[in-house]
Amino acid sequence: MKILMSAFACAPNVGSEPGVGWNWAIEAARLRHEVVVLTQREHEKEIRSAQARGLVPAGVSFDFFMPAWVQRLYDLGLKTGFHGITRQIIHLLWQIAAYFHVRAHHREQGYDVIHHITYGGIRHPTLLGRLGIPLVLGPLGGGDRAPFALRKSFSWGGWLTDLARDAHTFALRFDPITLSACRDALAIYTKTPKTREALPQRFHGKTKIHMDIGVHESGAAPPKRRVHVPPLKLIYAGRMLYLKGMALAFRALAEARARGADVRLTMVGSGPEEAAWRCLANELDIGQAVTWRGRVPHTEMDQLYLDHDALLFPSLRDSSGNVVLEALNNGLPVICLALGGPGQSVNAACGRVVPTAGRSELQCVAGLAEAIAELEASPETLDQLSRGARERAEDFRWSTVVGDLYRDVERRLAVRRVPVEAYKDAALQAGGQRR
Repeated sequence: MKILMSAFACAPNVGSEPGVGWNWAIEAARLRHEVVVLTQREHEKEIRSAQARGLVPAGVSFDFFMPAWVQRLYDLGLKTGFHGITRQIIHLLWQIAAYFHVRAHHREQGYDVIHHITYGGIRHPTLLGRLGIPLVLGPLGGGDRAPFALRKSFSWGGWLTDLARDAHTFALRFDPITLSACRDALAIYTKTPKTREALPQRFHGKTKIHMDIGVHESGAAPPKRRVHVPPLKLIYAGRMLYLKGMALAFRALAEARARGADVRLTMVGSGPEEAAWRCLANELDIGQAVTWRGRVPHTEMDQLYLDHDALLFPSLRDSSGNVVLEALNNGLPVICLALGGPGQSVNAACGRVVPTAGRSELQCVAGLAEAIAELEASPETLDQLSRGARERAEDFRWSTVVGDLYRDVERRLAVRRVPVEAYKDAALQAGGQRR
């Protein structure tokens, strides 16, 4: 296929949204698709450097597009300190400008599909479906919600943020840009069932659940994990945000230790909740069992995974969870809640998924504590789950994730063409009969 890929966020050697945009473009080209990536200029230097070093397949080209007026607003917003809000507003303005740019410069290039990949959210994704070229959306996230029963530990700011987010999700039923994109789409892929449910029901027939992230094949034998020696070493990695659920995890850790479990936790990352989490750990009398590493370069994470026994990641509404796949790929079992992307990626063969439906906060904390205590008490279970983690990671190789979606797109395109061809054949036959 010839694909115009809309990737507002796209950059090599990073995670999150820019990494998603980059990996989808590169893997699509490796699968013999011709890809033109429409992206902004923020990471142009890194992308051109990767091209110069021969790291970009021949089937990928880039169109760097950022109107000067949008860039000025972007720079002004970043100076104010409101980074998250600024990026969302600039993304929306960029999508509006991108419609006119593509209409002027790309419309007649014979694309089979336009694929909107980043930002991968259901909130006003793109206007490019208005061009009449088959549109593929996603995988999209953003429809997952933290259960109200698990919001008790939120700060007032967290409560207000999630209530505003809930209201915004409900308002998508009336948002003209989101509705237009869904109406125009040939296919809509969502990261989780909850995101699918957040879309108007009339679009569910063209919607499919599909992962947006993957892991790379190293080409070498996986490094041997350390032989487990007590204590059980858990690790958390990621931004320190209220929505990551670590207020529950610290209580679970305290409960497991109170039962006699010899367990330690390493915290990797930084963020606005760090001070509150440190205080909570001390209040629960587990401060001596928690090591705070701060931010760690991504290149050092694989070794950290190998030095630990399991990932503790009780996120309340992550649609993806890159750290979960990284851990699985390193043979690290995962303890998480049955929510969002982690709840989709982890199963009983590679970790422990604690149910949340109909459960109180106390019950969820007890479930996390039970999972921690089980792994601490049984090295055999830990070893079995470690093998299962690497096997589960095989399901999320980038070639599989990207290849499966594009095969589904090609199938949908073929089905779409059949009625058109049948109509042409019928018209020719009718013309022949009249003659």
